[in-house]
Amino acid sequence: SDRLRRYAAPGAARVLACASMLGLGAPLAPAAPAPAASAAPVGTPLVLRDQNPLIRGAYLPMPVASRTADGWSLQATLNWSNTVNAGLRADERFLVDAESLELGLLLQGRAGGWRFRAGLPVTHRDEGVLDGFIDGWHDLFGLPEGIRPQRPKDAYTLFYERLGVVEVDVPSGTALGDVQLEAGRVLRADEAGELSAWVGVELPTGRRSRLTGNGGVDGAAWLAGRRQLGPTVALTGQVGAVVLGGDEPVPLRSAGAFGTVTLGWQVLPAFEAIVQLDAHSALADDSRFEFLQAATLLTLGGRLRAAGGWSFEAGVTEDVAVDRSPDVTFHFGFTFR
Repeated sequence: SDRLRRYAAPGAARVLACASMLGLGAPLAPAAPAPAASAAPVGTPLVLRDQNPLIRGAYLPMPVASRTADGWSLQATLNWSNTVNAGLRADERFLVDAESLELGLLLQGRAGGWRFRAGLPVTHRDEGVLDGFIDGWHDLFGLPEGIRPQRPKDAYTLFYERLGVVEVDVPSGTALGDVQLEAGRVLRADEAGELSAWVGVELPTGRRSRLTGNGGVDGAAWLAGRRQLGPTVALTGQVGAVVLGGDEPVPLRSAGAFGTVTLGWQVLPAFEAIVQLDAHSALADDSRFEFLQAATLLTLGGRLRAAGGWSFEAGVTEDVAVDRSPDVTFHFGFTFR
């Protein structure tokens, strides 16, 4: 009997395995698909920035995404924002009543300890269709509406005057933005996280007359880091400074600061919830309007991941510091690896 058990058990196992392979009997349980080696880890920030049209031509680097393997990825983003704001003083006045669709392409790569990024935005501005939706949203939650009740729905104006001179009078339409070229070096990396140092430049491929560029070369330097707080939670952040080499029709300061904090929670294997806070200092020079002061933006969103390495992200951005950035921005992004 001992000899029978010794030979029968392995033989039965081989028979069952062969039957499963041939489709006979109960199939073996399939293994869960492993995530792609190049997939960005939990806590990867949403790729967005302040869409304030009066300072959009100034360089504000996008949040940095950590990568887990060498290679390249291409991300396409769409930021859909709506803004109604105005200001009037003796020496300065503006009126912004516009909707913008900004399509961005971002190529990202890793080679050992080096990181690379190249980005190009294209912006379309017109009267849009979101005014009625935003009015209803504000009414539902009792949010302040500013000058919206005094403005006609789905109107378009993008105007800025300083010292009696019309600096900005932008027609509706589409225009290319400034190209961003960036490189980073990993300073420290382990299982708990990563710290990297970055430098970048923004080249004047945009149009000053359409507020998609400032006519000069801008530069920036920043630190970016990621920390794993638990098996399913991670924190990402960056902080840095920018030097503005050009001058938009809206007068800009020579330098500014920016930062991002992102908290990611992997709720399900394929879904991550994201809370993100973006901020920057005042970039316009010597302006007393709140719309041209330091801004803070809160984004609530999430990301769906697929086993093949691609992902889809979406979020809604509100101006935490009221009247200092667009009333609302809807963010969408696809990443292909």
